[in-house]
Amino acid sequence: MANRLSQDGEDRIAQEAAGWVARLQSSDATERDRREFQLWIERDVAHREAYGEFASLWTDLKQVQVPAERLKDIRRTRRTTARSFVAAGLLVILSLALHQMGFVDRLRADHYTGIGEVRTIRLADGSTLELNTDSAVIVRFSQAERRVLLLRGEAFFDVARNPDRPFVVEASMLSATALGTRYGVRAPDGSFSGSVGVESGRVAVAGGHDRAVLRAGEAAGVTAQGQLGVRQADISNETAWRSGKLVFSNRPLREVMAALERYRHGRIVVMDDKAAEQLVSGIFDLNDTDDALRVLEENLPVSIIRVTGIMTIVRSN
Repeated sequence: MANRLSQDGEDRIAQEAAGWVARLQSSDATERDRREFQLWIERDVAHREAYGEFASLWTDLKQVQVPAERLKDIRRTRRTTARSFVAAGLLVILSLALHQMGFVDRLRADHYTGIGEVRTIRLADGSTLELNTDSAVIVRFSQAERRVLLLRGEAFFDVARNPDRPFVVEASMLSATALGTRYGVRAPDGSFSGSVGVESGRVAVAGGHDRAVLRAGEAAGVTAQGQLGVRQADISNETAWRSGKLVFSNRPLREVMAALERYRHGRIVVMDDKAAEQLVSGIFDLNDTDDALRVLEENLPVSIIRVTGIMTIVRSN
């Protein structure tokens, strides 16, 4: 198609493509559906490209089990219009993927935050716990030790000194024992394996089969090989969320979008490597991620398409 598509045209095609992916993956797709889809995809090369992108996205989501009652709702919606089916179908699937996983953690937790929420909590021993967005912890204090289980998300600790009662934070494969310090811990999430970063003092970290003592300005995480990797880090920037900011210095757009996604409902999907590898430096208000997306779109060669209320697509121009 020789003519450049308008933004409205791209949005319309994206919505139609999402609808066809959802419809054809449904167990009640008919032969008529398939014939109509074939006519649609042959009508424009842009249809084929958009369908391929959404089909790839669906592959990541299709393992989510949708309850029978929800499927009935989706089918009724599909019979009404394809567009409303898209919104309902993606809403159900993404809601399950994004919220049910956190629901169990919140039931177990002593303290938790919702998406976009940051909280400061004073613990019984005088230590301070700051919880980042969508985080949950269990606090287990005894006479012998002070132990915190980070179930999900990220937390920063200002630990009250008490050598007779070690302060230990566990996050999956990582554990961090304070030696009188201020430090942050982030739990594993998807491809992210978790990390510990020290602002002041020292922290004894164990991960996999390795151990290390981190000092101020150092961070550690478990590598893909199961080893503990230690690096120099700007802890102030990495924990800027504590003051309501997200700070990036020459970071790829895929990393920036992954960070922004943590503070908003729904998914941000970067569709191609050209967009994902754009470098970003800046300070963003984590309480207004829509403004951050607007600034990024204005200053980078990318387009941002809001397919539904809970899905945002980023692609290169």
